[in-house]
Amino acid sequence: MWQEDLAAELKEANPRERKTVMAKYRDLAGMSEQHLYRVAAEYGFESGRKRRVDCGILKTGLTDRQIELVGALLYETGRENKGPIMPVERAIQIAEMNGYLEPGQVTPGTMNRILRERQMSKAHMKTDTPYTPMRSLHPNHTHVFDVSVCIQYYMKNGKMGIMDERDFYKNKFDNFAKIKTRLLRYVIEDHFSGAFKVRYYDTTGETADNLWNFLKWAWGGQAHEKLPFRGVPFILLMDTGSANKSHAILGFLERLGVEVPKGLPYNPRRQGSAETSHTIIEQWFESSLRIQPGTTEEQINAWACDMAAWHQAFKVHTRHGMPRTPCWLLIKESQFRELPEERILQEVYQGKVETRTVSGAYAIQWDGKEYNVKHVPGIHKDATVRVIRKLYKKPLIDVEWQGVLYEATPIETLPAIQGGFRADAVIIGQTYRAQPETQTQKAVKRFDNMAYGEKKGKKDVPFEGMHVFGGLADQIGVDFITKKGTPIEVNRGILETHISVEELLKRLFNQIGRIKPEINQGLRAQYGTSISVKEAEEVIQGIQDGTWAVEESRGMEATG
Repeated sequence: MWQEDLAAELKEANPRERKTVMAKYRDLAGMSEQHLYRVAAEYGFESGRKRRVDCGILKTGLTDRQIELVGALLYETGRENKGPIMPVERAIQIAEMNGYLEPGQVTPGTMNRILRERQMSKAHMKTDTPYTPMRSLHPNHTHVFDVSVCIQYYMKNGKMGIMDERDFYKNKFDNFAKIKTRLLRYVIEDHFSGAFKVRYYDTTGETADNLWNFLKWAWGGQAHEKLPFRGVPFILLMDTGSANKSHAILGFLERLGVEVPKGLPYNPRRQGSAETSHTIIEQWFESSLRIQPGTTEEQINAWACDMAAWHQAFKVHTRHGMPRTPCWLLIKESQFRELPEERILQEVYQGKVETRTVSGAYAIQWDGKEYNVKHVPGIHKDATVRVIRKLYKKPLIDVEWQGVLYEATPIETLPAIQGGFRADAVIIGQTYRAQPETQTQKAVKRFDNMAYGEKKGKKDVPFEGMHVFGGLADQIGVDFITKKGTPIEVNRGILETHISVEELLKRLFNQIGRIKPEINQGLRAQYGTSISVKEAEEVIQGIQDGTWAVEESRGMEATG
């Protein structure tokens, strides 16, 4: 690079030769000599001159701190969206009023020029901050989620209403207040391919339930047969809205194995790719609603999916040069995680907690398998741990102990022909491997040492010589008056002979799980509201064996 060559040549040249070097690069780069010296300094050149005593003070007498103060006044009084709005003249006036500047020390024009040179002007403050480009590894590696208000349209009496911008100007709050619900546009985009899905919700605002419903719909592939984009991503980028931060949503995503990186608040670039999808939807779909307005939320969503399928099949993405759908179809099987069935999703979303107790073999039972937890630090027999299923890494599970997650693997079991033992069990007479000492075992050893000394004899007395009896009652300084009581009558009680039919149904559920409706109805018809304990046990056993049936005469009599 010529800048590096400039700095190198200036270092080698003596002070007289530097003018020749500067003349050469002034013609080459078209820059002034002062600017070329600044460029050379950036690439390591030092002139060797002593620093001036008045360095940092301009000809106007302004110091760096005075200039910084004016810049700070402009920045700190700006608006969040529009940036600095205070005139430079007003900032100078405030600085003069508070003694930071001498009256008339600098003109607004000169201050503006200095601020521009130092990239501290109002125009510089309004520009976007530098950013680091991001890339994803494959389709469904990263999804980007965002919500926007469909400003132009809203539902009114079951039909679509179109907002006239002249009536719904942002400062006319009364008109906005008349609209109870709005159409919110939920968009999710695959960062790699640009494939997206859109769905509208007629709602009062963003909610966790709407987000959960949308994610199930988007990842479950229920949009359109010509729009194959679906599946659970490994990473989800979304803003820090209240619905997105809810414990239910974050817990749901965590159990699905979806990472949600923490981001800076008010950072629209984080969802920047989703903004492109918003623009496509506004231009290719919402603009046409003026010609053919929708009448229901369902109709609008059907039209939106139809447009999205067409656009992604034909329109070429500017980054990768392919239509979005063909690019998404490059996904490999190992990268494609299908959404689980609704039953499991409900369980995951509700965050049901399953706990297990650690056995003496440092293992737990879960889902018909035995899992080893010996590797968990500090774990001990009878410890209670939380179990979290790993949906996409079966049969692995996560075990939570003292707030930390540890991955657990199932213990391999030998086939029946080899006895069905644990594969890691030691062979009798050949090997011996003791379990690691628990904290309790270690403490017991210390206790024994404290009570008996280094060596414990069979008949030794713990803490021998220590006095523990006698003289305790002498510490009581008062005499108590003897009280008389009332004799009680002993009621031998009657053992429970009957239970309610509801209790019978609970016991049935605990024994065999969910029961068929016809059995429920038959039991109520045959026994009414209660049943003897003996009969209840016979009924449970009969239903388990498949030998129990409703007695027709009693059933007819009860229902009649």
